[in-house]
Amino acid sequence: TSIEGTTAGKGIQTKALWYLMSAADLEAELKCPVCLGIYREPMQLPCGHNLCRCCLNRLCESQDHCSCPECRATFARSPALKKNLKLANIVDCFRATRKTSLGPDCEQKELSLGADGNQNYFEEISSMVASCPEHKMPWEYFCRQHKACLCRLCLESHQSHNWQQLEKAAVSGRAVLADEVARLEQSQNMLDDAESWLQDAQDQLRADRARLKKQVSELFASIQEAIITEERDILDFITAEEDLQLSRLEARIGEILSKKKASNRLLVEAQELASRSIPDWEFIRTYQITLEKLLKADVHIQSFSVQKRELDRALVSQVAKESQVLVKKLSKVIRDSRALQRSRLTLDPNTAHCNLSLSSDLLSAEWVQQRVPCPSHPERFRLHPQVLCSQGFVSGCHFWDVALTGTRRWEVGVTCKGPGLSWVDSCIAWALRWDSRKLQAFEGHRRHNNPQLSSIQQAPGRIRVCLDREEGTLSFFAVDSESIYIYINIYSMYVYNCPYILSTSKYSYKWGKGYTLSIRK
Repeated sequence: TSIEGTTAGKGIQTKALWYLMSAADLEAELKCPVCLGIYREPMQLPCGHNLCRCCLNRLCESQDHCSCPECRATFARSPALKKNLKLANIVDCFRATRKTSLGPDCEQKELSLGADGNQNYFEEISSMVASCPEHKMPWEYFCRQHKACLCRLCLESHQSHNWQQLEKAAVSGRAVLADEVARLEQSQNMLDDAESWLQDAQDQLRADRARLKKQVSELFASIQEAIITEERDILDFITAEEDLQLSRLEARIGEILSKKKASNRLLVEAQELASRSIPDWEFIRTYQITLEKLLKADVHIQSFSVQKRELDRALVSQVAKESQVLVKKLSKVIRDSRALQRSRLTLDPNTAHCNLSLSSDLLSAEWVQQRVPCPSHPERFRLHPQVLCSQGFVSGCHFWDVALTGTRRWEVGVTCKGPGLSWVDSCIAWALRWDSRKLQAFEGHRRHNNPQLSSIQQAPGRIRVCLDREEGTLSFFAVDSESIYIYINIYSMYVYNCPYILSTSKYSYKWGKGYTLSIRK
């Protein structure tokens, strides 16, 4: 059954929509491939396709075997081919519904189409909906409230509505469509530029990281070479000192052996004298000579010591710890040497509030008192005139500059997108705000107390925003003097941080003309 509208124009619109639905979706599935008309008594073939009974009879009237006109599968005509009851019920429901929706003449037109499949059904339907089916008069007006075409008689019940000449409505619609096409074409060009830039960035990133890897490898190779060289020198020094000490010990051993040999010889001589049986006078004479030799014998042993050397365990432990600290510091220096990259940002028109007018290059936003026509989008802000950038960051160090004109309230910072759309109009932000009197900073929903900000009495004209995702920090700088305004820690509920701009007042939307926030290249 058709949906009955409260007005004639609404009923006409319903019929037109029903025609589009049935013609585009359902009718294409209910046409016989032979006569190109709606199925009449559809018969199901063994391959699964269907034909009208009369078309099947004409196709196989003089043949024992037939082929499906859609898939060319052959089959024998026999009483086994049965009517497709389910499809026949669908066809009957379709006929009844369309007859009720489009009028009593529809069935007759369909029968004529079944007889001649070469007729254009779309032309027939177009002639049925080109005029008011209730008053049989041509469309001349358009009701913007009900979004329906009206004839002169229909207009009487729509006098209190927002209506206009059909020709003007069509011109306006074509203009809006042309603007949207131009906007999409421009967006497409910007997407192409962004794609090209990202591809170049990929190549530059690969080359840069390859160069960095080579530098790190060369650095550690030089460190290892220095360590190996120093180790070799120390070991050579220990070996030379060992050889020197061994040579001294060898000399002492030779000296001891020489003295030992001389003393052994005197000892043998004295023992022989003591054991000989000789006259006393001869003993006394020989005794004096032997005793003199014994007294002159050099059996003195000079003192000599060997110094034990080893590394101090406490010192070794301290050096090992210092080496580990040095390696960690070196690693940290390498890891933290992330280049601060200027980010290429553009404003996202799908998030812009209707009181913000975006430039054609999507680099600036201006508050306007009259709402800008905006297509509906689930991510569009509704409560405050604010806009996000199309780009977001999950890693790296990034910065961008924002130029500000006007003296009213604005906010510049980053926010995070949560899952789903719950973040719209309630997203957490880390921002720098000018409230027409002083600067303020916010960490999420908490105001950041900073005496330096309170002392600034004039709104800055240009701000640099620096985001470090790894360290979780956000900084705001004055571009002219490069002095820092504030340094904020970011706690991330989600990993996607997106720059945003807000140009509104909590209490008033009436701003001076020319109030603009722009992202600078």
